[in-house]
Amino acid sequence: MLHFKPREIPPAGSLPDLDPWLNDLLLIRGIDTPEKAARFLNPRLPDLHDPFLLHDMEKIITLLRNAIASHTPILVWGDYDADGVCASAILTETLREEGAEVSWRLPSRHTEGYGLNAPGIREAAQNFGLLITVDCGISAHAEVALAKQLGMTVIVTDHHALPPELPPADAVTNPLLSNYPCPYLCGAGVALKICQALQGMPGVEKRLDLAAIATVADVVPLLDENRVIVREGLDRIPLSSRPGLQALLKSSGTTPPLRADHLGFRLGPRLNAAGRLETADLAEELLLTRDPEKASALAEQLEALNTRRQQQEKEITLAADAQARSRADFDETRCLMVLGKGWNPGLIGLTAGRLCEKYHKPAITLSLEGDTAVGSCRSIPGVHIFHVLQQCGDLLERFGGHAQAAGLTVRYDRLKDFYLRLNRVIRETCDPACFEPVQEYDLAFPFSAWTPEALEKLSLLEPTGCGNPPPLFLLSGASVQSMRRVGRDMNHLQMTLLSDQTLLKGIAFSMGPEADKAYQTVDILYRPTLNEFRGKISVEAQVTALRPSNK
Repeated sequence: MLHFKPREIPPAGSLPDLDPWLNDLLLIRGIDTPEKAARFLNPRLPDLHDPFLLHDMEKIITLLRNAIASHTPILVWGDYDADGVCASAILTETLREEGAEVSWRLPSRHTEGYGLNAPGIREAAQNFGLLITVDCGISAHAEVALAKQLGMTVIVTDHHALPPELPPADAVTNPLLSNYPCPYLCGAGVALKICQALQGMPGVEKRLDLAAIATVADVVPLLDENRVIVREGLDRIPLSSRPGLQALLKSSGTTPPLRADHLGFRLGPRLNAAGRLETADLAEELLLTRDPEKASALAEQLEALNTRRQQQEKEITLAADAQARSRADFDETRCLMVLGKGWNPGLIGLTAGRLCEKYHKPAITLSLEGDTAVGSCRSIPGVHIFHVLQQCGDLLERFGGHAQAAGLTVRYDRLKDFYLRLNRVIRETCDPACFEPVQEYDLAFPFSAWTPEALEKLSLLEPTGCGNPPPLFLLSGASVQSMRRVGRDMNHLQMTLLSDQTLLKGIAFSMGPEADKAYQTVDILYRPTLNEFRGKISVEAQVTALRPSNK
Protein backbone atom coordinates (compact mmCIF):
# COMPACT_ATOMS: atom_id res chain seq x y z
CA MET A 1 0.00 0.00 0.00
CA LEU A 2 1.14 3.52 -0.71
CA HIS A 3 2.49 5.25 2.38
CA PHE A 4 2.12 8.96 3.05
CA LYS A 5 4.95 10.41 5.10
CA PRO A 6 5.16 13.95 6.50
CA ARG A 7 8.39 15.81 5.89
CA GLU A 8 10.16 16.56 9.14
CA ILE A 9 9.77 20.07 10.54
CA PRO A 10 13.06 20.94 12.27
CA PRO A 11 12.73 22.63 15.65
CA ALA A 12 13.45 26.35 15.32
CA GLY A 13 12.11 29.70 16.31
CA SER A 14 9.40 31.43 14.32
CA LEU A 15 10.33 33.50 11.35
CA PRO A 16 8.98 37.04 11.72
CA ASP A 17 5.82 38.30 10.00
CA LEU A 18 4.90 34.92 8.48
CA ASP A 19 1.80 32.76 8.86
CA PRO A 20 2.52 29.63 10.93
CA TRP A 21 1.96 27.30 7.96
CA LEU A 22 4.35 29.33 5.77
CA ASN A 23 6.84 29.35 8.62
CA ASP A 24 6.67 25.53 8.72
CA LEU A 25 7.11 25.22 4.94
CA LEU A 26 10.30 27.28 5.14
CA LEU A 27 11.65 25.30 8.09
CA ILE A 28 11.08 22.06 6.17
CA ARG A 29 13.27 23.52 3.40
CA GLY A 30 16.07 24.41 5.80
CA ILE A 31 15.20 28.10 5.92
CA ASP A 32 15.57 28.68 9.66
CA THR A 33 16.71 32.29 10.12
CA PRO A 34 15.23 35.65 9.11
CA GLU A 35 18.31 36.25 6.91
CA LYS A 36 17.85 32.96 5.02
CA ALA A 37 14.13 33.67 4.69
CA ALA A 38 14.82 37.08 3.15
CA ARG A 39 17.20 35.60 0.55
CA PHE A 40 14.89 32.67 -0.20
CA LEU A 41 11.65 34.62 -0.52
CA ASN A 42 13.25 37.51 -2.42
CA PRO A 43 16.10 36.14 -4.58
CA ARG A 44 17.94 39.00 -6.29
CA LEU A 45 20.73 39.34 -8.84
CA PRO A 46 23.16 40.76 -6.24
CA ASP A 47 22.90 37.35 -4.52
CA LEU A 48 24.93 35.78 -7.37
CA HIS A 49 28.41 34.78 -6.24
CA ASP A 50 31.69 36.17 -7.54
CA PRO A 51 32.40 34.14 -10.71
CA PHE A 52 36.12 34.09 -9.90
CA LEU A 53 35.36 31.76 -6.98
CA LEU A 54 34.98 29.04 -9.60
CA HIS A 55 38.00 26.84 -10.16
CA ASP A 56 40.40 28.14 -12.86
CA MET A 57 38.14 31.08 -13.78
CA GLU A 58 41.09 33.50 -13.86
CA LYS A 59 42.88 31.17 -16.30
CA ILE A 60 39.77 30.79 -18.45
CA ILE A 61 39.23 34.53 -18.84
CA THR A 62 42.92 35.09 -19.61
CA LEU A 63 42.92 32.33 -22.27
CA LEU A 64 39.73 33.66 -23.86
CA ARG A 65 40.91 37.27 -23.93
CA ASN A 66 44.25 36.21 -25.40
CA ALA A 67 42.47 34.23 -28.12
CA ILE A 68 40.23 37.19 -28.92
CA ALA A 69 43.17 39.59 -29.07
CA SER A 70 45.15 37.28 -31.38
CA HIS A 71 42.12 36.50 -33.58
CA THR A 72 42.44 32.81 -32.76
CA PRO A 73 39.29 30.98 -33.94
CA ILE A 74 37.33 29.53 -30.99
CA LEU A 75 35.04 26.49 -31.08
CA VAL A 76 32.33 26.06 -28.44
CA TRP A 77 31.59 22.32 -28.10
CA GLY A 78 28.28 21.65 -26.39
CA ASP A 79 25.72 18.92 -25.84
CA TYR A 80 22.51 18.01 -27.63
CA ASP A 81 20.08 18.49 -24.73
CA ALA A 82 18.36 21.71 -23.63
CA ASP A 83 21.11 22.50 -21.13
CA GLY A 84 23.87 22.00 -23.69
CA VAL A 85 22.04 24.00 -26.34
CA CYS A 86 21.39 26.92 -23.99
CA ALA A 87 24.94 26.80 -22.62
CA SER A 88 26.38 26.88 -26.15
CA ALA A 89 24.15 29.80 -27.08
CA ILE A 90 25.11 31.77 -23.95
CA LEU A 91 28.84 31.34 -24.49
CA THR A 92 28.77 31.80 -28.28
CA GLU A 93 26.74 34.99 -27.98
CA THR A 94 28.95 36.35 -25.19
CA LEU A 95 32.17 35.68 -27.08
CA ARG A 96 30.80 37.24 -30.26
CA GLU A 97 29.98 40.40 -28.34
CA GLU A 98 33.57 40.40 -27.06
CA GLY A 99 34.84 40.32 -30.64
CA ALA A 100 35.82 36.66 -30.87
CA GLU A 101 35.89 34.59 -34.04
CA VAL A 102 33.67 31.85 -32.65
CA SER A 103 31.65 28.90 -33.93
CA TRP A 104 29.73 26.16 -32.13
CA ARG A 105 29.41 22.42 -32.50
CA LEU A 106 26.75 20.12 -31.05
CA PRO A 107 27.47 16.43 -31.64
CA SER A 108 24.77 14.13 -32.99
CA ARG A 109 23.22 11.91 -30.36
CA HIS A 110 22.66 9.25 -33.04
CA THR A 111 26.03 9.16 -34.84
CA GLU A 112 28.53 10.59 -32.33
CA GLY A 113 27.06 10.26 -28.85
CA TYR A 114 27.60 12.46 -25.83
CA GLY A 115 30.59 14.74 -25.40
CA LEU A 116 33.91 15.00 -27.17
CA ASN A 117 34.97 12.43 -29.76
CA ALA A 118 38.25 11.82 -31.60
CA PRO A 119 37.01 12.33 -35.20
CA GLY A 120 35.38 15.62 -34.23
CA ILE A 121 38.52 16.76 -32.43
CA ARG A 122 40.66 16.06 -35.47
CA GLU A 123 38.27 17.99 -37.69
CA ALA A 124 38.11 20.91 -35.27
CA ALA A 125 41.90 21.12 -34.99
CA GLN A 126 42.12 22.01 -38.70
CA ASN A 127 40.16 25.25 -38.21
CA PHE A 128 40.25 26.28 -34.54
CA GLY A 129 43.01 27.15 -32.14
CA LEU A 130 40.96 27.14 -28.94
CA LEU A 131 38.36 24.56 -27.91
CA ILE A 132 36.01 25.28 -25.01
CA THR A 133 33.44 22.74 -23.85
CA VAL A 134 30.12 23.46 -22.18
CA ASP A 135 28.09 20.83 -20.32
CA CYS A 136 30.61 18.12 -21.18
CA GLY A 137 34.27 17.14 -21.14
CA ILE A 138 35.05 16.53 -17.47
CA SER A 139 35.66 12.80 -18.11
CA ALA A 140 37.06 13.14 -21.65
CA HIS A 141 40.71 12.57 -20.71
CA ALA A 142 41.77 10.92 -23.98
CA GLU A 143 39.92 13.37 -26.21
CA VAL A 144 41.33 16.41 -24.42
CA ALA A 145 44.82 14.90 -24.65
CA LEU A 146 44.30 14.44 -28.40
CA ALA A 147 43.21 18.06 -28.84
CA LYS A 148 46.31 19.22 -26.96
CA GLN A 149 48.50 16.95 -29.09
CA LEU A 150 47.00 18.52 -32.21
CA GLY A 151 48.01 21.98 -30.98
CA MET A 152 44.72 23.30 -29.57
CA THR A 153 44.29 25.25 -26.36
CA VAL A 154 41.55 23.45 -24.41
CA ILE A 155 39.16 24.77 -21.76
CA VAL A 156 36.74 22.32 -20.14
CA THR A 157 33.60 23.68 -18.46
CA ASP A 158 31.19 21.11 -17.06
CA HIS A 159 28.97 20.35 -14.07
CA HIS A 160 28.80 16.54 -14.11
CA ALA A 161 30.29 14.17 -11.52
CA LEU A 162 34.06 14.46 -11.18
CA PRO A 163 36.28 11.61 -12.43
CA PRO A 164 39.24 10.37 -10.36
CA GLU A 165 41.55 12.47 -12.55
CA LEU A 166 40.74 15.73 -14.31
CA PRO A 167 41.36 15.95 -18.06
CA PRO A 168 44.71 17.52 -19.12
CA ALA A 169 43.16 20.78 -20.32
CA ASP A 170 44.72 24.22 -20.06
CA ALA A 171 41.90 25.15 -17.68
CA VAL A 172 39.02 23.22 -16.11
CA THR A 173 36.04 24.55 -14.23
CA ASN A 174 33.18 22.75 -12.55
CA PRO A 175 31.07 23.94 -9.59
CA LEU A 176 32.00 20.71 -7.80
CA LEU A 177 35.63 21.87 -7.62
CA SER A 178 37.27 24.22 -5.09
CA ASN A 179 34.32 24.32 -2.66
CA TYR A 180 32.34 26.69 -4.86
CA PRO A 181 29.38 27.92 -2.74
CA CYS A 182 26.74 26.79 -5.27
CA PRO A 183 27.68 23.28 -6.49
CA TYR A 184 24.29 22.83 -8.21
CA LEU A 185 24.86 24.87 -11.39
CA CYS A 186 23.91 23.24 -14.69
CA GLY A 187 26.06 23.59 -17.82
CA ALA A 188 24.31 26.80 -18.85
CA GLY A 189 24.73 28.12 -15.31
CA VAL A 190 28.50 27.65 -15.63
CA ALA A 191 28.43 29.37 -19.03
CA LEU A 192 26.52 32.25 -17.41
CA LYS A 193 29.28 32.59 -14.80
CA ILE A 194 31.86 32.89 -17.60
CA CYS A 195 29.65 35.58 -19.13
CA GLN A 196 29.54 37.30 -15.72
CA ALA A 197 33.34 37.18 -15.47
CA LEU A 198 33.71 38.66 -18.97
CA GLN A 199 30.90 41.22 -19.01
CA GLY A 200 29.65 41.70 -15.48
CA MET A 201 25.98 41.91 -14.58
CA PRO A 202 24.87 43.58 -17.86
CA GLY A 203 25.93 40.45 -19.73
CA VAL A 204 24.19 38.19 -17.21
CA GLU A 205 20.92 40.08 -17.52
CA LYS A 206 20.87 39.54 -21.30
CA ARG A 207 21.15 35.76 -20.89
CA LEU A 208 19.10 34.90 -17.81
CA ASP A 209 16.30 33.76 -20.11
CA LEU A 210 18.41 30.92 -21.57
CA ALA A 211 20.02 30.01 -18.26
CA ALA A 212 16.61 29.74 -16.57
CA ILE A 213 15.26 27.33 -19.20
CA ALA A 214 18.36 25.15 -18.93
CA THR A 215 18.36 25.15 -15.13
CA VAL A 216 14.81 23.83 -14.94
CA ALA A 217 15.14 21.47 -17.93
CA ASP A 218 18.29 19.86 -16.51
CA VAL A 219 16.55 19.20 -13.17
CA VAL A 220 19.25 20.66 -10.94
CA PRO A 221 18.31 21.88 -7.44
CA LEU A 222 16.53 25.24 -7.49
CA LEU A 223 18.59 26.55 -4.60
CA ASP A 224 21.09 29.37 -4.10
CA GLU A 225 22.17 30.84 -7.47
CA ASN A 226 19.83 28.57 -9.40
CA ARG A 227 16.87 30.05 -7.55
CA VAL A 228 18.01 33.55 -8.53
CA ILE A 229 18.56 32.51 -12.16
CA VAL A 230 15.13 30.93 -12.53
CA ARG A 231 13.16 33.59 -10.62
CA GLU A 232 14.76 36.38 -12.66
CA GLY A 233 14.57 34.40 -15.89
CA LEU A 234 10.86 33.71 -15.54
CA ASP A 235 10.22 37.45 -15.49
CA ARG A 236 12.45 38.10 -18.50
CA ILE A 237 11.44 35.30 -20.89
CA PRO A 238 8.09 36.88 -21.94
CA LEU A 239 9.94 40.15 -22.61
CA SER A 240 12.92 38.53 -24.32
CA SER A 241 14.27 40.25 -27.42
CA ARG A 242 15.15 36.85 -28.91
CA PRO A 243 12.86 36.11 -31.86
CA GLY A 244 13.47 32.42 -31.21
CA LEU A 245 12.08 32.49 -27.68
CA GLN A 246 9.09 34.58 -28.75
CA ALA A 247 8.37 32.06 -31.53
CA LEU A 248 8.79 29.16 -29.11
CA LEU A 249 6.36 30.72 -26.63
CA LYS A 250 3.81 31.19 -29.40
CA SER A 251 4.13 27.73 -30.96
CA SER A 252 3.92 26.01 -27.57
CA GLY A 253 0.92 28.06 -26.43
CA THR A 254 2.81 29.38 -23.40
CA THR A 255 1.54 32.67 -21.99
CA PRO A 256 2.54 34.77 -18.96
CA PRO A 257 2.76 34.62 -16.06
CA LEU A 258 5.34 31.85 -16.43
CA ARG A 259 6.10 29.20 -13.83
CA ALA A 260 8.98 26.78 -13.64
CA ASP A 261 6.60 24.08 -14.90
CA HIS A 262 6.30 25.95 -18.20
CA LEU A 263 10.06 25.74 -18.68
CA GLY A 264 10.25 22.09 -17.67
CA PHE A 265 7.23 20.75 -19.55
CA ARG A 266 6.77 23.09 -22.52
CA LEU A 267 9.88 24.99 -23.57
CA GLY A 268 12.52 22.49 -22.46
CA PRO A 269 10.98 19.44 -24.19
CA ARG A 270 10.74 21.31 -27.49
CA LEU A 271 14.41 22.28 -27.36
CA ASN A 272 15.26 18.70 -26.40
CA ALA A 273 13.17 17.25 -29.23
CA ALA A 274 15.67 18.46 -31.84
CA GLY A 275 18.56 16.44 -30.44
CA ARG A 276 16.38 13.44 -29.57
CA LEU A 277 15.04 12.91 -33.09
CA GLU A 278 17.32 14.81 -35.49
CA THR A 279 20.02 17.37 -34.77
CA ALA A 280 20.25 19.84 -31.91
CA ASP A 281 21.48 22.43 -34.42
CA LEU A 282 17.83 23.37 -35.04
CA ALA A 283 17.39 24.41 -31.42
CA GLU A 284 20.72 26.26 -31.35
CA GLU A 285 19.85 28.23 -34.48
CA LEU A 286 16.47 29.10 -32.98
CA LEU A 287 18.08 30.60 -29.87
CA LEU A 288 20.75 32.56 -31.74
CA THR A 289 18.85 33.87 -34.77
CA ARG A 290 17.81 37.51 -34.96
CA ASP A 291 15.50 36.90 -37.93
CA PRO A 292 11.82 36.64 -36.81
CA GLU A 293 10.76 34.76 -39.96
CA LYS A 294 13.52 32.18 -39.55
CA ALA A 295 12.66 31.89 -35.86
CA SER A 296 9.02 31.20 -36.63
CA ALA A 297 9.93 28.48 -39.14
CA LEU A 298 12.39 26.84 -36.74
CA ALA A 299 9.86 26.92 -33.89
CA GLU A 300 7.29 25.16 -36.07
CA GLN A 301 9.88 22.49 -36.94
CA LEU A 302 10.55 21.94 -33.24
CA GLU A 303 6.80 21.73 -32.57
CA ALA A 304 6.45 19.00 -35.20
CA LEU A 305 9.47 17.14 -33.81
CA ASN A 306 8.05 17.33 -30.29
CA THR A 307 4.77 15.82 -31.49
CA ARG A 308 6.71 12.98 -33.14
CA ARG A 309 8.75 12.57 -29.97
CA GLN A 310 5.62 12.18 -27.87
CA GLN A 311 4.23 9.47 -30.15
CA GLN A 312 7.47 7.52 -30.37
CA GLU A 313 8.01 7.80 -26.62
CA LYS A 314 4.54 6.38 -26.02
CA GLU A 315 5.23 3.41 -28.32
CA ILE A 316 8.60 2.62 -26.71
CA THR A 317 7.20 2.97 -23.20
CA LEU A 318 4.29 0.60 -23.90
CA ALA A 319 6.68 -2.01 -25.31
CA ALA A 320 9.17 -1.57 -22.47
CA ASP A 321 6.44 -1.80 -19.83
CA ALA A 322 5.08 -5.02 -21.31
CA GLN A 323 8.59 -6.50 -21.49
CA ALA A 324 9.35 -5.59 -17.87
CA ARG A 325 6.13 -7.11 -16.52
CA SER A 326 6.65 -10.33 -18.51
CA ARG A 327 9.88 -11.14 -16.66
CA ALA A 328 9.58 -14.00 -14.17
CA ASP A 329 11.65 -12.04 -11.63
CA PHE A 330 9.62 -8.83 -11.98
CA ASP A 331 8.48 -8.75 -8.33
CA GLU A 332 11.88 -9.68 -6.87
CA THR A 333 14.24 -7.66 -9.04
CA ARG A 334 15.80 -4.57 -7.53
CA CYS A 335 16.36 -2.91 -10.92
CA LEU A 336 14.26 -3.16 -14.05
CA MET A 337 16.20 -3.60 -17.29
CA VAL A 338 14.59 -3.74 -20.73
CA LEU A 339 16.09 -4.00 -24.20
CA GLY A 340 14.74 -3.02 -27.59
CA LYS A 341 16.34 -3.34 -30.99
CA GLY A 342 16.57 0.01 -32.69
CA TRP A 343 14.77 1.99 -30.00
CA ASN A 344 15.57 5.68 -30.44
CA PRO A 345 18.51 6.40 -28.07
CA GLY A 346 17.17 9.91 -27.66
CA LEU A 347 13.95 8.65 -26.06
CA ILE A 348 15.00 5.73 -23.90
CA GLY A 349 15.80 8.01 -20.96
CA LEU A 350 12.21 9.24 -20.94
CA THR A 351 11.00 5.63 -20.94
CA ALA A 352 13.36 4.71 -18.10
CA GLY A 353 11.90 7.61 -16.13
CA ARG A 354 8.35 6.39 -16.73
CA LEU A 355 9.18 2.86 -15.55
CA CYS A 356 11.07 4.14 -12.51
CA GLU A 357 8.17 6.36 -11.49
CA LYS A 358 5.50 3.71 -12.10
CA TYR A 359 7.18 0.84 -10.26
CA HIS A 360 9.37 2.73 -7.78
CA LYS A 361 12.50 0.86 -8.83
CA PRO A 362 15.63 1.92 -10.69
CA ALA A 363 15.08 1.34 -14.40
CA ILE A 364 17.47 0.92 -17.32
CA THR A 365 16.23 1.10 -20.90
CA LEU A 366 18.64 -0.18 -23.55
CA SER A 367 18.67 0.27 -27.31
CA LEU A 368 20.51 -2.48 -29.20
CA GLU A 369 22.45 -1.75 -32.37
CA GLY A 370 24.61 -4.61 -33.62
CA ASP A 371 26.49 -6.14 -30.71
CA THR A 372 26.34 -3.03 -28.50
CA ALA A 373 23.56 -1.59 -26.36
CA VAL A 374 23.29 2.04 -25.32
CA GLY A 375 21.35 2.55 -22.11
CA SER A 376 19.77 5.25 -20.00
CA CYS A 377 19.16 4.86 -16.26
CA ARG A 378 16.76 6.52 -13.84
CA SER A 379 16.75 5.81 -10.13
CA ILE A 380 14.92 6.34 -6.85
CA PRO A 381 16.06 8.06 -3.64
CA GLY A 382 18.28 5.63 -1.78
CA VAL A 383 19.86 4.07 -4.88
CA HIS A 384 22.76 6.19 -6.17
CA ILE A 385 22.80 4.75 -9.66
CA PHE A 386 26.18 6.27 -10.63
CA HIS A 387 27.85 4.62 -7.63
CA VAL A 388 26.15 1.33 -8.52
CA LEU A 389 27.44 1.55 -12.09
CA GLN A 390 30.95 2.22 -10.77
CA GLN A 391 30.85 -1.21 -9.13
CA CYS A 392 29.90 -2.71 -12.50
CA GLY A 393 32.40 -0.64 -14.47
CA ASP A 394 34.52 -3.59 -15.65
CA LEU A 395 31.46 -4.92 -17.54
CA LEU A 396 30.70 -1.61 -19.28
CA GLU A 397 32.28 0.11 -22.25
CA ARG A 398 31.54 3.51 -20.79
CA PHE A 399 29.20 5.17 -18.27
CA GLY A 400 28.59 8.46 -16.50
CA GLY A 401 25.94 10.45 -14.71
CA HIS A 402 24.49 11.43 -11.35
CA ALA A 403 22.74 9.91 -8.33
CA GLN A 404 19.36 9.65 -10.04
CA ALA A 405 20.23 9.51 -13.75
CA ALA A 406 23.03 7.98 -15.79
CA GLY A 407 23.97 6.67 -19.21
CA LEU A 408 25.97 3.62 -20.25
CA THR A 409 27.22 1.52 -23.14
CA VAL A 410 27.51 -2.26 -22.78
CA ARG A 411 28.30 -5.15 -25.12
CA TYR A 412 25.40 -7.51 -25.77
CA ASP A 413 27.36 -10.57 -24.61
CA ARG A 414 27.86 -8.93 -21.19
CA LEU A 415 24.24 -7.96 -20.57
CA LYS A 416 23.35 -11.00 -18.45
CA ASP A 417 26.41 -10.62 -16.21
CA PHE A 418 25.75 -6.89 -15.94
CA TYR A 419 22.11 -7.44 -14.94
CA LEU A 420 23.04 -9.99 -12.26
CA ARG A 421 25.84 -7.82 -10.86
CA LEU A 422 23.62 -4.74 -10.90
CA ASN A 423 20.92 -6.37 -8.81
CA ARG A 424 23.44 -7.93 -6.43
CA VAL A 425 25.14 -4.59 -5.78
CA ILE A 426 21.83 -2.86 -5.13
CA ARG A 427 20.70 -5.63 -2.75
CA GLU A 428 23.96 -5.49 -0.83
CA THR A 429 24.38 -1.72 -0.61
CA CYS A 430 20.89 -0.18 -0.51
CA ASP A 431 18.34 -0.11 2.31
CA PRO A 432 15.33 -2.32 1.39
CA ALA A 433 13.05 0.36 2.85
CA CYS A 434 13.79 2.67 -0.08
CA PHE A 435 11.79 0.33 -2.35
CA GLU A 436 8.59 0.86 -0.38
CA PRO A 437 6.45 3.40 -2.29
CA VAL A 438 6.31 6.49 -0.12
CA GLN A 439 4.89 9.90 -0.95
CA GLU A 440 6.16 12.71 1.22
CA TYR A 441 4.01 15.73 2.01
CA ASP A 442 4.56 18.97 3.85
CA LEU A 443 1.53 19.59 6.03
CA ALA A 444 -1.93 18.26 6.77
CA PHE A 445 -4.09 21.17 5.70
CA PRO A 446 -7.84 21.66 5.29
CA PHE A 447 -8.89 22.57 1.78
CA SER A 448 -11.26 25.23 3.11
CA ALA A 449 -8.26 27.27 4.32
CA TRP A 450 -7.15 28.04 0.77
CA THR A 451 -8.21 31.47 -0.34
CA PRO A 452 -6.75 33.53 -3.17
CA GLU A 453 -4.87 35.49 -0.51
CA ALA A 454 -3.37 32.32 0.99
CA LEU A 455 -2.35 31.14 -2.48
CA GLU A 456 -0.60 34.46 -3.07
CA LYS A 457 1.51 33.82 0.03
CA LEU A 458 2.17 30.24 -1.09
CA SER A 459 3.50 31.54 -4.42
CA LEU A 460 6.43 33.13 -2.54
CA LEU A 461 8.01 29.66 -2.55
CA GLU A 462 8.22 29.73 -6.36
CA PRO A 463 10.10 28.72 -8.35
CA THR A 464 9.67 25.16 -7.17
CA GLY A 465 11.18 21.99 -8.53
CA CYS A 466 14.23 19.86 -7.79
CA GLY A 467 15.63 20.73 -4.35
CA ASN A 468 12.62 22.91 -3.54
CA PRO A 469 9.65 20.62 -4.21
CA PRO A 470 6.21 22.14 -4.73
CA PRO A 471 4.46 22.06 -1.35
CA LEU A 472 2.14 19.06 -0.97
CA PHE A 473 -0.71 18.92 1.50
CA LEU A 474 -2.59 16.01 3.05
CA LEU A 475 -6.37 15.86 3.17
CA SER A 476 -7.72 12.81 5.00
CA GLY A 477 -11.13 11.18 4.99
CA ALA A 478 -12.65 13.08 2.08
CA SER A 479 -15.97 11.68 0.89
CA VAL A 480 -16.04 10.78 -2.81
CA GLN A 481 -18.89 12.48 -4.63
CA SER A 482 -17.78 11.58 -8.15
CA MET A 483 -14.80 10.23 -10.09
CA ARG A 484 -14.50 9.94 -13.84
CA ARG A 485 -11.91 9.53 -16.56
CA VAL A 486 -11.13 12.57 -18.68
CA GLY A 487 -8.64 13.61 -21.36
CA ARG A 488 -8.02 12.67 -24.97
CA ASP A 489 -6.89 9.15 -24.00
CA MET A 490 -9.07 9.06 -20.88
CA ASN A 491 -5.87 8.82 -18.83
CA HIS A 492 -6.67 11.51 -16.30
CA LEU A 493 -8.97 11.52 -13.28
CA GLN A 494 -11.46 14.23 -12.46
CA MET A 495 -13.05 14.11 -9.01
CA THR A 496 -15.38 15.91 -6.68
CA LEU A 497 -14.81 15.41 -2.95
CA LEU A 498 -16.52 16.60 0.23
CA SER A 499 -14.43 17.51 3.26
CA ASP A 500 -15.66 19.37 6.35
CA GLN A 501 -18.69 20.66 4.47
CA THR A 502 -16.42 21.99 1.72
CA LEU A 503 -16.91 20.70 -1.80
CA LEU A 504 -13.71 20.56 -3.81
CA LYS A 505 -12.95 19.75 -7.39
CA GLY A 506 -9.70 18.03 -8.27
CA ILE A 507 -7.72 16.69 -11.20
CA ALA A 508 -5.18 13.85 -11.02
CA PHE A 509 -3.03 13.47 -14.13
CA SER A 510 -2.30 9.95 -15.42
CA MET A 511 -4.52 8.42 -12.72
CA GLY A 512 -7.59 7.67 -14.84
CA PRO A 513 -7.80 3.96 -13.81
CA GLU A 514 -8.57 5.03 -10.24
CA ALA A 515 -12.04 5.99 -11.44
CA ASP A 516 -12.85 2.29 -11.82
CA LYS A 517 -12.35 1.63 -8.11
CA ALA A 518 -15.27 1.92 -5.71
CA TYR A 519 -13.81 4.45 -3.32
CA GLN A 520 -16.09 5.80 -0.61
CA THR A 521 -13.61 7.98 1.23
CA VAL A 522 -10.03 8.80 0.27
CA ASP A 523 -6.88 10.42 1.56
CA ILE A 524 -5.23 12.66 -1.00
CA LEU A 525 -2.00 14.59 -1.43
CA TYR A 526 -2.68 17.77 -3.34
CA ARG A 527 -1.52 21.17 -4.45
CA PRO A 528 -4.02 24.01 -4.36
CA THR A 529 -4.38 25.89 -7.65
CA LEU A 530 -6.39 28.86 -8.88
CA ASN A 531 -8.81 28.23 -11.72
CA GLU A 532 -10.48 31.00 -13.68
CA PHE A 533 -13.49 30.18 -15.86
CA ARG A 534 -15.78 32.79 -17.40
CA GLY A 535 -14.55 35.40 -14.97
CA LYS A 536 -15.14 33.25 -11.90
CA ILE A 537 -12.09 32.38 -9.79
CA SER A 538 -12.09 29.21 -7.71
CA VAL A 539 -9.53 27.12 -5.83
CA GLU A 540 -9.10 23.56 -7.06
CA ALA A 541 -6.86 20.65 -6.11
CA GLN A 542 -4.18 19.12 -8.29
CA VAL A 543 -4.04 15.65 -6.78
CA THR A 544 -0.68 13.85 -6.93
CA ALA A 545 -1.58 10.72 -4.93
CA LEU A 546 -4.63 9.07 -3.40
CA ARG A 547 -5.45 5.99 -1.39
CA PRO A 548 -8.55 4.56 0.28
CA SER A 549 -9.10 6.18 3.64
CA ASN A 550 -9.07 4.22 6.89
CA LYS A 551 -11.77 6.48 8.28
